[in-house]
Amino acid sequence: MKDTAVSRITRYLKDPLYKNAIFLIATHAAFSLVGLVFWIVATRWYTDSEVGTATALISAVLLLQTFSRLGLDIGLIRFLPDAGDKRRMINTCLTLVGVFSIVLAAIFILGLDFWSPGLTSLQDSLGYSALFVLSTGVTSLDWLFRQSIFVAYRATQLSLLTQVVAALRLPFLLVLTGVGTYGIFASWSLGLGASLLGGIILLLRLQPSYRPVPVVDRRSVQELFRFSAGNYVAESFRELPGFILPLLILNMLTSDMSAYFYMPWTLATTVFMVSYAIGFSLLAEVSNEPDRIGTDVGRAVRFVFLLMTPVILVLVLLGDRILLVFGREYSENGFGLLRILAFSGVPLAVNSLYVSVKRIQKQVRPVMLVYAAVAAITIGLSCALIDEHGLIGVGIAWVSANAVVAVAILLVTIGRRRKASGFRTSP
Repeated sequence: MKDTAVSRITRYLKDPLYKNAIFLIATHAAFSLVGLVFWIVATRWYTDSEVGTATALISAVLLLQTFSRLGLDIGLIRFLPDAGDKRRMINTCLTLVGVFSIVLAAIFILGLDFWSPGLTSLQDSLGYSALFVLSTGVTSLDWLFRQSIFVAYRATQLSLLTQVVAALRLPFLLVLTGVGTYGIFASWSLGLGASLLGGIILLLRLQPSYRPVPVVDRRSVQELFRFSAGNYVAESFRELPGFILPLLILNMLTSDMSAYFYMPWTLATTVFMVSYAIGFSLLAEVSNEPDRIGTDVGRAVRFVFLLMTPVILVLVLLGDRILLVFGREYSENGFGLLRILAFSGVPLAVNSLYVSVKRIQKQVRPVMLVYAAVAAITIGLSCALIDEHGLIGVGIAWVSANAVVAVAILLVTIGRRRKASGFRTSP
């Protein structure tokens, strides 16, 4: 039995589709594990209010990072394998994303009174403002290495290594306890800075001729932008709920509740990441070998549910005990939400795999529609339910949004297949 299991694992790791997906999932698992320890330490050494405000700051950075990527992260996965000059394409994307992220962060700080009054403390210190801007730029560039460049090179084991480096945020968390909220935020940002530096070093080893030089290559922009523009809108919608909801909770409930939401959401992303990782791996694999689309899509579907099911069961059955590591308040306030979020992984998997297929087919409009619908329903329902149901209302909104979209996808897909079958059998 042991030999059979070992040989099976070996086969999976030799298959590029499975290998890249496994390492992407492992990357997220490492990210989550480091994050778990990070927040455990934070909840022990900082107040709930400081933790809640820090989670809102981090959510704001991640939201801006999503907007700043311009869809170029997806474009790199799709087009880098066939690029004639990979170095210029990579550097063009890094330059555009880096500059745009800094601009967005500055605009965000200037408009805090309008879109997030709970974070106006950023405006009280030039140092805090500079930290926020720098953190946004670093986070955006780190994402490109971890989720795009190494995926396109089919070297996602390097993504995992960058997350190991990111664990350097933990000692900073202890050193900066006297700074309060911004001690948490600065520690988190320093970890990502170390991850980015590690990504650059690993890329130099992967492609020795590479040099990280700011450049904007018109040919690369033209090749990427038509495909990337639609995916920019789609990815912005995809990640919008995860970043808007903590800010919504901070402003409509309390900073404590923002913390009680953030921990279950972070744990639930383990379920979500299974679908996202396999979807990105599928896109990279078919971009390298287009003739395998039919076979690879079927294998991806089976692999998603094989990996996702045990993760859902663990969170549903043991989630209250897992949340206890943050404190009893986190378990009491967050376990109901965590169970709802875990079950949402099923309809989310349907949506994610559908999106990957459409990206392979270079059909961006359906991708935008899927993620726009999920975001709109989630945020709209959350606003309607949060006053009466609190965090549970947010969970109901999220699972309802994904379920509605998944059912629509299945109905449309079945209808098209029946229509195509009818055409084939008609005389």
